[in-house]
Amino acid sequence: MRGMGDTTAYLRRGIREIICLALFFFTFLACEYLFDVRMAEFVSPDEVVIYESLVIGASVIGFFVRPILYYRRPHAIDATSDVTGVLLVAALLLLIMAVQVEVVIAGGLVACCALGYCGSTAHANFARRFARTPCLARAAALSYAMGVLVQVLNHMVMPVGIPQQAVVSRKLV
Repeated sequence: MRGMGDTTAYLRRGIREIICLALFFFTFLACEYLFDVRMAEFVSPDEVVIYESLVIGASVIGFFVRPILYYRRPHAIDATSDVTGVLLVAALLLLIMAVQVEVVIAGGLVACCALGYCGSTAHANFARRFARTPCLARAAALSYAMGVLVQVLNHMVMPVGIPQQAVVSRKLV
């Protein structure tokens, strides 16, 4: 029984990192889903899969940029994180409001690259917090489960048609 109390204490101390990683999982899944829905408006389902692979591959760039900056240019990490946040918001707006397939692709590429950077930060902070603890796997599972749960709840609360309705409303204006 002593082990369970230790696990609870470890998880409680690392709750910020668990929540950050869960929010990253949720945001990444939501962005991927948004990209798929928007691309399906312009191309066939077979092509959506190809473009999705390309866009998800772009997240690897962001995932590798952060550690390089962290170790080679630590003084630039704050400014880069700020710019990445602004780029992510702009890219998500592009994904939502685009009326051309090229703009959707560009928005998806930039969004996933920025999300890769954010995911690298969330994973690094998580790994540092739980590096020498016996509950690394439990914390990772909890974080992933929380992210997926938020995604499921989001789909239950917000119907699929709302992003399309926003685009149609903007076109009518």
